[in-house]
Amino acid sequence: MNKKISSRTASNMPSLRELLLKEKTISSAQATDLDRLCFETGINFSTALMFKGYCSVSKLAQLLEERLSIRHFPIKSIPGIGKIKNLISEEKAKELQVFPLTLIEESGQKVILLGMTDPLDLPAIRKIEFLTHLKVQPAFLPLDELQDLYLKYYRRGLEIFPVEVTFYGEKTAMSRASAINPAKEKEASAEGEKIGMKALVQLLVKKGIITVTEFESECQKLLLEASKA
Repeated sequence: MNKKISSRTASNMPSLRELLLKEKTISSAQATDLDRLCFETGINFSTALMFKGYCSVSKLAQLLEERLSIRHFPIKSIPGIGKIKNLISEEKAKELQVFPLTLIEESGQKVILLGMTDPLDLPAIRKIEFLTHLKVQPAFLPLDELQDLYLKYYRRGLEIFPVEVTFYGEKTAMSRASAINPAKEKEASAEGEKIGMKALVQLLVKKGIITVTEFESECQKLLLEASKA
């Protein structure tokens, strides 16, 4: 197991945003873009990072382990996973994007190995410690693996890609445009469709369903067919 990082030591840790900027994994412009996505959708920084594709899961896992000794444990390697899920309510787990993986022992005390999409989220760590009266050792848990655990042990998975997330604040942007100037609502809708398509392509590429080259090739074919029609 990785070196214990409870809220006492985590308070000295950088935020994920600070770490990525320090390591030059993302630029200041990308950090601002991620901040905007978090503000408009309510998702955390790590989820926004994966969604935008600014850093791969493997690279983030490597960075967390090498710099902060925070590891990613493959789900299948954790014995008895799911047995302590009731330590945290489904609602709270989804709110914080966490899952209690197992109980470990540190210096004679029981500690929760807590899977987190953002293992540097100090407020989330403190909330779980307060609710469970146990110390927390954070572990990195990619969003896809967290979703698999939710689908297996809870009633439903995490609704992480509603319209306002998938389309990068499309609903918010359209509502604002309509309130300011109803005549611009149609224009905002068209822009939202463009953003939605871009977000969809990014998600397909991230999932490995299609490559950028394949997508561009298909677009060229469609344009050629349209010109012949």
